[in-house]
Amino acid sequence: VADELIKSGGTDFMTPKRRTVTILFSDVRDFTTMMESSDPEHFVQQLSEYLTEMVECVFENQGTLDKFIGDAVMAIFNVPLTQTHPELRAVCTALEMLEALTRLNTKRQARGESPLKIGIGINTGPVVAGNLGHQKRLEYTVIGDTVNLAQRIESQTKVAGTSLLISESTYARVASYVRATPLPPVKVKGKVELVTLYSVAQLLPEVSVDRLKLSVLK
Repeated sequence: VADELIKSGGTDFMTPKRRTVTILFSDVRDFTTMMESSDPEHFVQQLSEYLTEMVECVFENQGTLDKFIGDAVMAIFNVPLTQTHPELRAVCTALEMLEALTRLNTKRQARGESPLKIGIGINTGPVVAGNLGHQKRLEYTVIGDTVNLAQRIESQTKVAGTSLLISESTYARVASYVRATPLPPVKVKGKVELVTLYSVAQLLPEVSVDRLKLSVLK
């Protein structure tokens, strides 16, 4: 990203513009409630340990960490740099996050701590991306209905009883790579029409993650 900023001079690169992106939201189930009995130092330690694991998965797939919202993670793909297969990058990130969580929970249980559960929602669509905010406090981020729906999809994982849901627009771009189950159309907050979501279980057996990262993701 720094190299691209230098090449572009920074101005045009950060100017708000319309882009098609894939957005990933993840959130810990009942994390605040679980931490109420913890002292602040222990709370911060556990949160940092969890977020470190999740963010490494984002970076492994060349995603951009947009922000933390408490224990929630918002990651974006195809911005600020244009990428190949951003939807597949996001899905690979989500599946790796779930694997990382399993390993982390093994450590937590060995320490006598409760396992964590997370929900992940992914959506693809148009946004405005660029430096946004106050003139004295600008932040590179994305805004638009696509972002709102991604967050609603993550919340829907609680209702669906699954860990990973993706939108129809994302599924259309990764269908040949994943094993997913369509759910009955649902009403989500802020949307007039029903939304079709897909529960993703795994990459298809014939799809090699290592091969994808070498030939598709890079």
